[in-house]
Amino acid sequence: MKASNPAYPSRAITWTKTGAANHKILPISENSPTKIVVLVSLVFGLFLLLLVTVWIHIDFVHLGYRIAHLKQQERMLELENRNLKLQKDTFLSHTKLQSLARKKFHLNPLTPEQVFVTDEKGQF
Repeated sequence: MKASNPAYPSRAITWTKTGAANHKILPISENSPTKIVVLVSLVFGLFLLLLVTVWIHIDFVHLGYRIAHLKQQERMLELENRNLKLQKDTFLSHTKLQSLARKKFHLNPLTPEQVFVTDEKGQF
């Protein structure tokens, strides 16, 4: 035994020459344009929803990779900064400056005759 389908709503308005509404009942069949339009709209809407969802997911994955890359770059820059500070401290150390002054600039330590002591006013 076949299950009976519930009655579909019907269209009730057609137009006459005078413009007055003439109520005529037109049953909506299973292949009616209204039903097809609704079905196509629903499928298109679901497709758009799926497309937006996939696009957002791909964007999140891309941003995750970008964040990981930037964190790795940050760690490398911090390590380089630490090494440069160590190198600066090494070059500015007292012993390094003394050896550089003697070897490159041929400077010698001061003799007592070369030392002048001044008071607060800058006079000898």
